[in-house]
Amino acid sequence: MSQRAPQLGFASQIAILKYVNDQAISASVESALQQYRVLENARIHVDTFAGGVELSGWVDSVTQSQLAVTLAADVAGVAYVVNNLRQRMPPEWLKTAP
Repeated sequence: MSQRAPQLGFASQIAILKYVNDQAISASVESALQQYRVLENARIHVDTFAGGVELSGWVDSVTQSQLAVTLAADVAGVAYVVNNLRQRMPPEWLKTAP
């Protein structure tokens, strides 16, 4: 007698599909960000939940932050973007006074 795997309920199936879709959105956003050399020094982490994308990490300028948000928002399936990117301090700010 063979045993059957338990069947997932409808809600579980939907949750799995949303998770897979969120993973695909994250991958697409990461790919879009990698297309721009101006962002190559940025350290951007992408999290997606229910189509909402959160960008976190470090960029060198406000311009980089704005570009990252624009690129993420343009990805198919993105419902909204939360910008939690932080700007690094320029090296000259780190110098100590004589």
